[in-house]
Amino acid sequence: MRHAVGLSKTLPVWALAAGLAAWAAACSADNGATTFETAASGAGGAGAGGGATSSTGGAGGTGGESDGVGGFDPSTTGVGGSAAAYDVDVVITADNAYSFGYGDVNGITNFTQGSRAQTAGQIFNCGEGPEAYTVPAADAPPSAYLYIVTWDDLAVSQGVLGQFRRGDAIPIYTGDPEFDVCGTGINMQASQTGPTEAEINAQISLCNSGFGDPATTSAGWVNTAGPVTAGAIGTLALGEANDTVAGGTFPPTCPTGVAPAGVASIDPEAHWMWYQPGGVADPFQSTGTNTFRSYLIFRLAAEDIPPPR
Repeated sequence: MRHAVGLSKTLPVWALAAGLAAWAAACSADNGATTFETAASGAGGAGAGGGATSSTGGAGGTGGESDGVGGFDPSTTGVGGSAAAYDVDVVITADNAYSFGYGDVNGITNFTQGSRAQTAGQIFNCGEGPEAYTVPAADAPPSAYLYIVTWDDLAVSQGVLGQFRRGDAIPIYTGDPEFDVCGTGINMQASQTGPTEAEINAQISLCNSGFGDPATTSAGWVNTAGPVTAGAIGTLALGEANDTVAGGTFPPTCPTGVAPAGVASIDPEAHWMWYQPGGVADPFQSTGTNTFRSYLIFRLAAEDIPPPR
């Protein structure tokens, strides 16, 4: 898991407008997928994602149908059957860094520690940027939660990008209203590996309670509409799409359809997301200080990931 320091974000390759074909040719080999079981897989290094294991899927749960915004309504009958009978395939990248885990509303029980990248390519490039994981169906019942924990170097830009899919269903993308974010206010600017699982779980408990300091944290969970936890501050910030249109804060990040076959890629429909404490013109551009109350914890309920049709 490699998500880079600010100096790497100035590489001239992204300043070139030489055309999509040249960009696609620069994409490299498959960075593979990590499959989680009941114990965490090995942490990603400078190459592929975490250490691979294997698992068989579980069953059970209630199916659902699309709500038209990427989630699904668990009170309806799923056309494709029980969502909980399918693994969840995940692809993530972040500027600057992230760790990935899953568990339930109370915290993470399966965790892969991240590390910060040393080049911009380790955020954006095919084969070394976006990383793939598989959450076994048995660990993704409707009651499960998937977590992305991000931190940054407080320079240039920041954001997280990804997608979550069961089988051949339409994915749910970062930036979807179903995502929540909590700002811990803990500055990890100098850290290469970010917070530990125990530290994150302590903050998840604080986010759930809503007892965080409103002067330095989000004081609970928020989404694109505002507070999820009563009294929480700010919103989840929705950024630009991962398309190949020139300009914007972020370069095209190994978009599906451009990436080589078999490489972990992210659909153009995915949007960068971050935290908006309020009153910031562009939450994806650093202010040089911890304006965004990071590190940040993003969560997605497994019940909101649509089942296959």
